[in-house]
Amino acid sequence: MPYRQGQRRGWVDAVMRASLVWVLVAALPEAASALQDESSTGLCAADATTLCLNEDRFRVVAHWETTDGRAGTGEAVELTGDTGYFWFFSENNVEVVIKVLNGCAIGDGAYWVFIGGLTDVRVELEVEDTDADESKTYLNEAGTLFKPVTDTEAFSTCD
Repeated sequence: MPYRQGQRRGWVDAVMRASLVWVLVAALPEAASALQDESSTGLCAADATTLCLNEDRFRVVAHWETTDGRAGTGEAVELTGDTGYFWFFSENNVEVVIKVLNGCAIGDGAYWVFIGGLTDVRVELEVEDTDADESKTYLNEAGTLFKPVTDTEAFSTCD
């Protein structure tokens, strides 16, 4: 049975639409992955020198320097979801311990930062709230014993 001009065009249109649908379906996983990557840019990504605490909301990095000029970035070790530590010279020698807690339901409401240092080297501890794009730096000067930090007003970025 011969095709009339309109029938053939309708068939070609249907094939083109179906092809387009298959192209879109094939592209969906890649597009969804891109959207997921874009939406998670505020989350911390842990690595050898970065701690990610409190549901990956807080990024913590420690930089150190000795009085004789040696310097580096601390090696990060997670202990719990809220707590971790850094070592500088040997993995069996803990230098700084940190805990970031959600104190939003208590008092004025803030995320708390507690730090204990077991060193007298210069330490610059950077703590970043990746959700709120805010950061604080805690500093211990070289040659002084690291004093404990109990910052219960560290980040007033509660939701």
